[in-house]
Amino acid sequence: MMDSDTTLSTGLRHWAGLGLGLLAVVLVLAGCDSQDLGDANPETPSVTDYISEIPALSSLNDAVQTAGLASTLDSGGPFTVFTPTNDAFAPPIDASLNVPVAEKVLRHHVVNGEVTSDQLSDGQTVSPLAGDDLSIGVDGAVTVNRATVTNADANASNGVVHVVDGLLADAVDRATLTPRFTIFARLVKEAGLESALRTPGANDGRTIFAPTNEALLDLLDANGNGEVESSEIPTNAADVLQHHVLDSVFLAADVPESETAVPTLEGTDVTVVRSGDVVTVNSGDESASVTVANVEVDNGVIHGIDTVLVP
Repeated sequence: MMDSDTTLSTGLRHWAGLGLGLLAVVLVLAGCDSQDLGDANPETPSVTDYISEIPALSSLNDAVQTAGLASTLDSGGPFTVFTPTNDAFAPPIDASLNVPVAEKVLRHHVVNGEVTSDQLSDGQTVSPLAGDDLSIGVDGAVTVNRATVTNADANASNGVVHVVDGLLADAVDRATLTPRFTIFARLVKEAGLESALRTPGANDGRTIFAPTNEALLDLLDANGNGEVESSEIPTNAADVLQHHVLDSVFLAADVPESETAVPTLEGTDVTVVRSGDVVTVNSGDESASVTVANVEVDNGVIHGIDTVLVP
């Protein structure tokens, strides 16, 4: 029995090997040779068919259906589509939390025109249907923003599909669609920090220690109703939120094993340290553990933490 990676790789190269219900392909597999079909050719699947028929793209398919883009990707185009695998959606998003943002994020993966991998060049930028331009790299592997193309050049009837290992979204949109980070996303917007957390900053990326909903409720939900009401948001919320943001990218494995002070956007330092796979962030009397690591985004990385850091 093939593992999921083998199944995905095989499926991307050979639609006839999927056995997933594409009628024309099934007829071929059932033994109908070219003479049986006369002059007819098996129908090439659309981008929507492609996404819906491959199990390793089921999270993307769910989002496409919820955002109402199935019809566009079925009959529009031609398109070049960067399709994230299920692993790229960890932690899971819920497109129904904000359908307009979900639609924007998905359109950020789609470029007008059909561009195969051999037509991409290092340093090239391409304009998607929504959002900022995508940056292409071809140094060794083909990359798009911070994601790597793992399977390239799958032909569809209305374009070409490149499978990628990352979801293409900035930190604000990613948090908005991630159930564990929705309060953080809301507070960022209300504090006027949306623009700052969408950009990569001075050092080509930010590290955002995002308190989970549970952590923010624990600190702010004074009346215990399971929500953060406007009256419960502190007046220094912008400073508190910026105290969770570093102006450089640290994946969990990059965090030093000795306590290291790093400056935040708020201006004061936090101390980070790693012991094995456990990353801890300290600020004054607060000590937070990273509970959701390495959520890579277009402008850096998000780490979910279990405690709010107060400067």
